[in-house]
Amino acid sequence: MSEIVNLECARAQGLLASYVDGDMGKDDSAWLSGHLTDCAKCREALSAFSALDSELTGWGRKLSRWNPPPVDARERLAGTLRERATRRRAIRWIPAAAAAIAAGLGILAIAPRPSPPAQTHEQTGFVEIPYLAPLDPHENATVVRIQIRVATLISVGYRVTADPDAIVPADVLVGEDGRAHAVRVAADVGLDGTGD
Repeated sequence: MSEIVNLECARAQGLLASYVDGDMGKDDSAWLSGHLTDCAKCREALSAFSALDSELTGWGRKLSRWNPPPVDARERLAGTLRERATRRRAIRWIPAAAAAIAAGLGILAIAPRPSPPAQTHEQTGFVEIPYLAPLDPHENATVVRIQIRVATLISVGYRVTADPDAIVPADVLVGEDGRAHAVRVAADVGLDGTGD
C-alpha cells in the first residue's frame, strides 16, 4: 500500500507547478484535488511550492519595475528572428550546391576522355627517316636517347654544317616493330642548320 501512495505522491508532486499556474487539464486537476484532500504530505509540498512560486513571481515583478524593457523590445526581437531566418534560408542552398558540384566532378572523373590529338613529327621536332615506312599513328612508340654521328643525321635529312664525324645526343622514335622511324637532335646541342 505504501508503494501505491508513493507513486501517487510522486505523480502529484510532478503536477504541482501546473496546478499552481492554472495550466492543468480538468481530469488531472480533479485527481490532484482528491489526492491533496487525502494526503497531508502533498498538501505540505503544495504549500511550500506555492510560497516559493509567489516569492519568485514577486521578485520578477520587482525586477521588471526596476528594469523595464525598452518600448520596442518585442519589435526588435521579432526583427532579429526574421533576419536570422532569412540568413539561414540564404545559406541553405550551399550544402546542396556542394553536393551537386561533387557529383558533377565524380561524373567527370569517370567519363571517357577523348584522346589528345596526335602530334605530327613536325610539331615534335622529329625528322622521319626517309628509307623506312612511317610510324602508324595508332602504333605505340618509345623515345630513346642515343649518341649519334652528325653524318647519320645528315643522311636522314638534317641539313647541318657541323663536322660529320662529331657525335651528338639525339632522340630516336622507336616503334613497336623495334625500328627507328624518326630522329631529332637533343635540344641542348648547338648545331648550325635545321632539320627538314
